Amino acid sequence: MLTRRAIVAAGLLAPVAAQAMPATIRIINPFPAGGSSDSVARLLQPGLRQRLGSNVIIENRPGASASIGATLVARAPPDGSTWLLAADSFVVSSLLMKDLPYDVQKDFAPVTMVARGAMVLCAPVVRPYRTVADVVAAAKAAPGTLTYATTGIGSNGHLTVAALGQITGTRLVHVPYRGIAPAANDAIAGHVDLIVSSTASLAPLIESGQLRALVQCGENRAPFLPDTPTAAESGLGPLHAYSWFGFFAPAATPKPMIDQFYREVVASAREPAVADILVNKFRVELALPTPEALRTTIAEELPFWGKIIRDNNIKSET
Repeated sequence: MLTRRAIVAAGLLAPVAAQAMPATIRIINPFPAGGSSDSVARLLQPGLRQRLGSNVIIENRPGASASIGATLVARAPPDGSTWLLAADSFVVSSLLMKDLPYDVQKDFAPVTMVARGAMVLCAPVVRPYRTVADVVAAAKAAPGTLTYATTGIGSNGHLTVAALGQITGTRLVHVPYRGIAPAANDAIAGHVDLIVSSTASLAPLIESGQLRALVQCGENRAPFLPDTPTAAESGLGPLHAYSWFGFFAPAATPKPMIDQFYREVVASAREPAVADILVNKFRVELALPTPEALRTTIAEELPFWGKIIRDNNIKSET
């Protein structure tokens, strides 16, 4: 005969047991196939498939600054069958784009930030700048003449330099490109004075001597850029700016499912072979905060970048 305690325990466990992962899980990548987020998703796919015991499918749903794929997830049943692997632009675009059919904070449940790469401000080797102080001095001596390349209006690089300008009281001229390749090519050739992007994009060009790193906007120095000071070390205060990839679920997804998915993402990302590729090939650091910590990070980033956007009158291209 079951005791009262056993009956109560069985009742408490029943809801958790009922939250088994679906046989098929979709990870929605709101960017084109072959890009960085797609590579991260497919790198984690085998580990997640094995650990969750589900068929894990990667679906690329690009377009409208990631809002097409994000909308699909926001409207998906909260049953653990659909997850979003978003980038930092997923959060920032909510500040730039009007009439989005979702609210980043209300319609999604954060799971974790898988990996992140600090934004790095670099100069072509043909330019004389060796520190961010050199750039600030030159910008103050000739306001509105120094140019910097980024991957587009409203990009993380654009917002980072806008923040740097507010901190230092300088104004640099933004030159947006459609992608890192043309931006980097023009920077290396000296057609622009500076370029800013993530460690994932620029570390190989820094290591090959084609660009000179001036400052990195991470909390700590990246292991592969040990000689490049952080913003704090350069006297700019805690200017933290990262390019990152993270998982989200529809808002009403049960917490046991989110916690389980979080645990298996962490385990998959920390597999030695996977971590080696992320850190040494992709040039990013493993982040892996808890769902609650990621929620806090987003709540802090939105007002910070929102003020930068308003103060600099930055408008979306879309």
